[in-house]
Amino acid sequence: MNPDEHKQPDLDGNGEAAWPHHVLLLIFVILWGGNFVLAEVALREMSPIGFSVSRFLLGGAAMITMLYFQLFFGAGGAERGARLFPRVHKKDWPRLLVVAVLGATLAPWLGIEGLGLTHGARASLWLALGPVLSCALGYVLGTERIGRLGYVGIVLAALGTFALAFDGFRSDKGYWFGDLLLVLALLMAVAELHFIKPLAARYGATAMVTARTAIGGMVYLVIALPALVGETWLQLGAWTWIAIIFGGAVGVGIGQWAKVRALKKLGPTRVVLYGNLVPLAALWLAWATIRTQPSALEILSGLFIVLGAICIQVLDVRGRNGNGKKDRTGLSDLLRNVAVRSGDT
Repeated sequence: MNPDEHKQPDLDGNGEAAWPHHVLLLIFVILWGGNFVLAEVALREMSPIGFSVSRFLLGGAAMITMLYFQLFFGAGGAERGARLFPRVHKKDWPRLLVVAVLGATLAPWLGIEGLGLTHGARASLWLALGPVLSCALGYVLGTERIGRLGYVGIVLAALGTFALAFDGFRSDKGYWFGDLLLVLALLMAVAELHFIKPLAARYGATAMVTARTAIGGMVYLVIALPALVGETWLQLGAWTWIAIIFGGAVGVGIGQWAKVRALKKLGPTRVVLYGNLVPLAALWLAWATIRTQPSALEILSGLFIVLGAICIQVLDVRGRNGNGKKDRTGLSDLLRNVAVRSGDT
């Protein structure tokens, strides 16, 4: 087990050492929201899987590189010289392979196909249900606790889900199949979270996220090779290249590195709160840049889903901690948000 994974934040989120993390996370909220919009623009010129695997590989490479140098130099509270890729016992390899395929192959593949059949802001709303669904499943399985505000959050998220699904079935929308693919991608991501927890407890969350990204990325690349070969790379527009390079390396790769660093300084509750703002940022950016007009039901469902997530991940956690119970959400929130919140579709 990696002891660094269970360190408490060294500050309470206030003071000179914490404010740069708040500023950086606020910037990345805009970038992560913009990733959904950039994806929608790029899909006008590229196949969904070709775009997704290109951005995923760049983002994964950037994240692994930054985590490697962080471990090599002992930065960000990491133990100097620690292994980025752990020695995994042979009995754990089947579980690791399942985790990698679910979270780093199937989830982004289905997610980008669903986005292509709907629009970026709508995709961000569906994926925002990830933490809520995961928490509810954890409660059913007995691996997570839910307080009163947690139940309120689940009800709010359920209302938002119903409104969004109803909106997708409207004849003038025709989003139902894209919505279905996004929900399947979400279920894959949630399943990955619960499968990876024992591995993360044994080898460390950072090491497992790195291994999962590398293995799943290679599988994804093999599947997407025919689409990549068929792309007209030299004819792609500037915004498509920005979506691939900037959205991948900066939005996904560096963004996850910034999130991991902020977890150690601010604690998981504050970091998750920023993540819950991403769908609202995506809705606003889609309207401001490419004039995607959200329906009233999409706006309403977005508010319900975001409020539900905040109730579960922020307010309910504080209430349980106030009763003297230890906050054990750091590991869960790192894993739960590693892909869903970054627009990694």
